[in-house]
Amino acid sequence: MKIIFSFLLSVFVCFSCLSQTQKIELKLTKGQTYTQKTVANTIVKQTMNGQAINIDMTITGQMKYVVTDDIAGIYSMDVSYVNLSMKIVHPGGESTFDSEKNDEKDILSSVFGMMKNKSFQIKMTKAGKITEVKNVEALYAGVFEKFPQLTAEQKEQMRSKIMQSYGDKAFKGNLEMLSAVFPDRAVAKGDTWNVKTELEAGMSATLDGVYKLDEITATEFVVSGASMFATKNKDVYTETNGMPIKYNLAGTMNSVIKIDKNTGWIIEGKINQNIKGSMEIKANDKMPEGVTIPMEMTSDMVFTDK
Repeated sequence: MKIIFSFLLSVFVCFSCLSQTQKIELKLTKGQTYTQKTVANTIVKQTMNGQAINIDMTITGQMKYVVTDDIAGIYSMDVSYVNLSMKIVHPGGESTFDSEKNDEKDILSSVFGMMKNKSFQIKMTKAGKITEVKNVEALYAGVFEKFPQLTAEQKEQMRSKIMQSYGDKAFKGNLEMLSAVFPDRAVAKGDTWNVKTELEAGMSATLDGVYKLDEITATEFVVSGASMFATKNKDVYTETNGMPIKYNLAGTMNSVIKIDKNTGWIIEGKINQNIKGSMEIKANDKMPEGVTIPMEMTSDMVFTDK
């Protein structure tokens, strides 16, 4: 009888441990520096005038986050690039741009180089939500003035393109796509929760995600996510390169994320996106007849803390 009782007690204790809830959140330290490296490969397939146009782009970058303050659960951080590179394979050939490349004739590489070690500021909640992004313009301050060979129109086009991908709104969405994965309550293994993220990077879109705590190890939380991607304001044109453009895109994003139990910092993340739809260019002076371009995008992104 004693043996049976001991066995039942052991089973009860095991199930109790399994059902215990965990609070998964950021627990960063003021004055500490946290790093994140990203490798993102995106393949864009477009069809224009019956001709397939495929672009394969790989962006690699490392950023550092210095926690400057912690007030009421809001972290203030100085964020800067350690390095940044981009490789594009397109129908016309291949182009590579790198912040570590020392070539004044390579304008974009030079721009990347001048963006290094310049800080902008963010505020982030313990749940990984970005409440403020400011001073991003400091990354590009005076950059284009160093290239007198560019016309005013060319400078504005480059500035516009960079701000679409690396501006305040773009940074907020891009950072939250990985950071805002935490539950709003304590959870147990197998529990799920919802997260909604707004994206702004050349187009407005939303990510509606369901995340799940898959595993708890001695040092990590392992979380998976399944999100639906959809563009907003599908009937609204926005000005891009002097032309009115609107997007109608939808798809999925799946992720697997490893979170350090002590700090809440994401030490590894893998994200896969599949998006389909179209881009419509309204009739304008540059393209009098306008055009609708079917497109498909697949992305594989890997994030690490080193």
